Amino acid sequence: MQNIVKRALKFYDIEARRSFTTDQYELVVIELGGGRSVTLAVAISPYTGNKCYSFAPRRTEIKSVGLDRFI
Repeated sequence: MQNIVKRALKFYDIEARRSFTTDQYELVVIELGGGRSVTLAVAISPYTGNKCYSFAPRRTEIKSVGLDRFI
């Protein structure tokens, strides 16, 4: 049985001038035109409550398996 876990991503809060890492984010796809698009991750900063954006990797999920597969 495999579980799917969101990968923690790093974000930067410009107002607070601090970075933070979280797995609590939403993915937003922005169309650039010409058939191109970019996927951004959006998270709420724990410092200011502002929305912070980060480029999301193509695969934001990590497949995890139980330890019994390695024993």
